[in-house]
Amino acid sequence: MSGVQVEGYNRAPLFRIRIGALMNRKKKINQTLKSKAKKANAKLQSSNKPKYIAKADRESLAAEADSESYAVAVNSETLDSESAES
Repeated sequence: MSGVQVEGYNRAPLFRIRIGALMNRKKKINQTLKSKAKKANAKLQSSNKPKYIAKADRESLAAEADSESYAVAVNSETLDSESAES
């Protein structure tokens, strides 16, 4: 059968495949460009949301604040007692 031309050969399905592949390629390119633009735009936007602080960090900050308030309270008591003695 080599060298014999097949009658009724339709090239349309192959043409559609190539067009389909081309459209998929265009779609993919547009999709990547849109996603890059979207990410760049998102970086420019500022958020009102406060920065997340981990639970352990929050506990350590609370402990520091408690110790500072205790130190302030102790210092004020010593100052009050010194002023009362004078």
